[in-house]
Amino acid sequence: MRKSKIYFIGRKQGFGKRRWRLSHLENRRMDETQGLKSAHDSIVQTRFISSADSIWVRVRPEFTTDEEIKRIDQRLKPYRNSKTIINDVAFFQNYDSKDRTFELWHNKGIPCPGFLSLSLSESENNIEDTVDKINKFVAKHGKVFMRTNNETAANGMFLLDKESSIEFIIEKIKELVHRCKTFIHKRKDTRIVLVEFIKPEKKDGNIDLYRVHLLLGNILSYYAVTAKLDIFHNCDMDARDLDRFIDLNRSIAKIVEKHKNTILEAAVVLGCNLGAIEFFIKDGSPVFLEFNPMWGGQASKVGFGNAQLQDYLERNRKDLIEQIPNIYSFLDYKNYYKILFESIHNYCVVK
Repeated sequence: MRKSKIYFIGRKQGFGKRRWRLSHLENRRMDETQGLKSAHDSIVQTRFISSADSIWVRVRPEFTTDEEIKRIDQRLKPYRNSKTIINDVAFFQNYDSKDRTFELWHNKGIPCPGFLSLSLSESENNIEDTVDKINKFVAKHGKVFMRTNNETAANGMFLLDKESSIEFIIEKIKELVHRCKTFIHKRKDTRIVLVEFIKPEKKDGNIDLYRVHLLLGNILSYYAVTAKLDIFHNCDMDARDLDRFIDLNRSIAKIVEKHKNTILEAAVVLGCNLGAIEFFIKDGSPVFLEFNPMWGGQASKVGFGNAQLQDYLERNRKDLIEQIPNIYSFLDYKNYYKILFESIHNYCVVK
């Protein structure tokens, strides 16, 4: 069987004097390049886009400008009908702008939070009407996030509820207008968005968050994290969350299989064929929160939870690996990415 060839393109990758160096691969994950090298019997990097079987667009959305998207788009145009393009920038706004993501999901009946978009001009020049719209949205949902629509993590994000004063809301509108103005000359789609605060099911005070990794129409991997916090990241898990973390990941395969079609459809609707989708379970069904075109985050750098929890997982690997194989497979970064690149190769060959 012939080897397939993969070409990487991004803000730096594919352009300039060092455009082929894997050290310039944007959002490069731990041992990812080693995983590619380990898959060399199946797939290899090519320096020439014209000879590639697959083209992987690698950008960090929060740092990517409209001009950079246009530049990458021009490079891709001649190859869209002949090559496998992973996360084509033609669909960039679908996952980068949170309100655009929710709009597409809502239109297809895919469960996700309620949202309200506010234009920059309206937010800046008509404060009274903007506050009125915000208060009506808060009255409907009880608790909401107010944030910029295209920043990551908790950057540019505030929590509002029915107790929030008009003065506080106006203050946060002005802060977000300033943030939007900082970005809008590079990202014209920047605006303020309100997002419903989803109250997921709790178990012993813990909130559970599910993350599924998708690749070219298939589920590659998955895991669940948990904490006794309304807003948390993987690194916030500690020893108190250990039993729940293990229980969740013992049973996650059944949950993913049960909702597999909806999970895959949520990515298809956005035009994305690689990434991580996050959801809560509420009333027995998923509520989708986010699609990330590059997954891993903290877990792909240091593992799961704080140092104490990571140490426990390592010391008890022998006893736990059969109970939560998904966790240890993900932590074997080199082999994980070897499988990922081999999967890209297999898709191209079958196609």
